[in-house]
Amino acid sequence: MRSFASLDTRLRRDTKALHNALWREGKGDLERLLADLVRDARDLDAFLGAGGRLRRNAAALAGRAANRGMHGAGESLFELLSHAYDLTAATEHVRKEDYPGAGDHLQDAVGSVTIGVCANAGCFPLVGAWERGATDFETYTGKLADVLERKGVARAGEWKRLVNAGYHLKRSLRGTMPKPERDLLARAAILSACWAALASVSIRRSLRSPPEFSYGDFAAVLGKIAARL
Repeated sequence: MRSFASLDTRLRRDTKALHNALWREGKGDLERLLADLVRDARDLDAFLGAGGRLRRNAAALAGRAANRGMHGAGESLFELLSHAYDLTAATEHVRKEDYPGAGDHLQDAVGSVTIGVCANAGCFPLVGAWERGATDFETYTGKLADVLERKGVARAGEWKRLVNAGYHLKRSLRGTMPKPERDLLARAAILSACWAALASVSIRRSLRSPPEFSYGDFAAVLGKIAARL
């Protein structure tokens, strides 16, 4: 089986390139980038033993993006692959007892999850305030949860609490916490982040703007990631 180390550099590079192409007017060969992302998804699928679920969804989204444009399908491809990558990478860091490294990947994954929800809830200015440092992450997610509750989203408060638990692993690790506690805390944070990523799809369904990949397949992929802990 291919080691994760051989995938890590590619996944980081290609998901970043996709992010830039979608939201920062990045330039480059889009056809080649989509092909690289499909290859990345295939190899990560094999690494996780996901039975083709990640590969098939990524290939379908890349095909739609190539034929109909990046809006919608390209954004969903980024969410599908970048979240699977960062959460898998977090488990790899925990296995190596690099808990701060796991925290870095959780911040990337969970931050991205909240941005997707916020954009589809029609309150994107909250993201801008957080990203420019005008507010902290917990204030941002609290305001987002308030918006979701006003829109009738069930259990927005629970989602916010698990989002914060995943995002704040590095902050929670401060001090002289014994290693067994650090290990369990890191594993719990990853599980919280996996749940928050999956629940975000349900939230966006209720907002009538779900991502364009299969909820069931994404759940199965997240289950494979969680089982690595």
